[in-house]
Amino acid sequence: MKATIRLALAAVILLASGTAMAQNLRSSYFMEGSLFRHELNPAFEATQSYVSMPALGNFGLSVNGNFGMQDIMFNRNGKTVTYLHPDVSVADALSGLNDNNKLIFNINEQILGLGFRGFGGYNTIGLNLRSTIGANLPYEIFELTKNLQNKSYDVSDVNFFAQAYVELALGHSHQVGDALRIGGKLKFLFGGGRFNADLKKLTLDLQSDSRWVADAEAEIVANVKGLVIPEKTEEYENRAGTYKTVDFDNIDVDGAGLGGFGLALDLGAEYDFDEILPGFKASLALNDLGYINWSETHTIVNNGKQFVFDGFENIKVEDGEGTKMSDQADELVDDLTDLYRLQTDGETGSSSYGIGTTLNIGVEYAIPGYDKLRFGLLSSTRFQGKYGWNEERLSVNFAPAKWFEMNVNGGVGTFGASFGWMLNVHPVGFNFFVGMDHMLGSVSKEFVPLNSNASFCMGVNFPLTKVKKQAN
Repeated sequence: MKATIRLALAAVILLASGTAMAQNLRSSYFMEGSLFRHELNPAFEATQSYVSMPALGNFGLSVNGNFGMQDIMFNRNGKTVTYLHPDVSVADALSGLNDNNKLIFNINEQILGLGFRGFGGYNTIGLNLRSTIGANLPYEIFELTKNLQNKSYDVSDVNFFAQAYVELALGHSHQVGDALRIGGKLKFLFGGGRFNADLKKLTLDLQSDSRWVADAEAEIVANVKGLVIPEKTEEYENRAGTYKTVDFDNIDVDGAGLGGFGLALDLGAEYDFDEILPGFKASLALNDLGYINWSETHTIVNNGKQFVFDGFENIKVEDGEGTKMSDQADELVDDLTDLYRLQTDGETGSSSYGIGTTLNIGVEYAIPGYDKLRFGLLSSTRFQGKYGWNEERLSVNFAPAKWFEMNVNGGVGTFGASFGWMLNVHPVGFNFFVGMDHMLGSVSKEFVPLNSNASFCMGVNFPLTKVKKQAN
């Protein structure tokens, strides 16, 4: 935790090239043999009871965004450099950026899992690690750091977010009549930590070739048990006095423990229209309806006073020492933190925040008399403020045998177009699946994805029963 806030402020570089994380595989939504599609809709019943392999039952890597490494990293003379390097022109550095540039990493890693029939339906127990890291970066922050000119700047709505917790999920789905199936999950949430940096406003009014009058408004809220945020004394540029600011290098945790506790619900339903529309099913789910109450709330704010700023002297990267991505990120972070002049505002006790809710709506069609071939359309919407998104995904599912199935699918939404696929093998006693919601695409020589949308998911599990054929 020592460098969490510092790394968050460097996310413009670090998020685009860092390690991606896992999430639920939306390609599995219409695959009846998938053991974990109940994570997408709690009404779904798996065709087999199972025990998951610890930590590897549902494992994957993914990242989503509307810009990526290829937009801020460039090859010049055989070297990989950031957009700050002088050999990268202003036009090239800014050409791939949007008005608001968003990156989101998610992890939903199952530690232990169990599914079985009983109590008149299908039941699941899961212990999962869940985490989200996000960055929302306006075009102006890139222009400011790359194309610093003799003019005034107005930068607003810079945001960084991180959240991590463990959930214990208890699910049950139940058939109601011949056509309707309903399900729900009760989730007990154990908070690890939450961090939200809302850098609301920054104006820089030109005073001379390298000096601006800065006016900033910012608030950082950290919910971490035992967080210690030290301050250090700095001198004003005009030597008119001193001011205190957060010492990001020495942030630490003293006596870390459970940061909070919460509850959430998943609610879902599936309806079979076979009597009136042969082959058609429709489904709906609302997942993660809940919140966590965090026991400690630490606040960092800007003091609201104007000041003279003459930074950004170190971001002109030359060949030689300091050209590494990490060095450039450190220099950029130093200047950005100076710009906002953040100070601690104390610890204010408990606070509660939602964890983000997902809405899934699905429509499925199986060819009458040949249900081995199915078509599905899934609409997924994530409600999480600046980190919300939407996607529509069309899939073709083929199950030539009751223990083997595959699909291909394509999606379009907030993060552009994507192509996905999945294979699922599930005979008695063994299950293996592998798939992607987003193909990996081009990678750097360090095997870092150049596109911000990429995923890979796989799992090994142990079915306890034979495949149960579901009704069409």
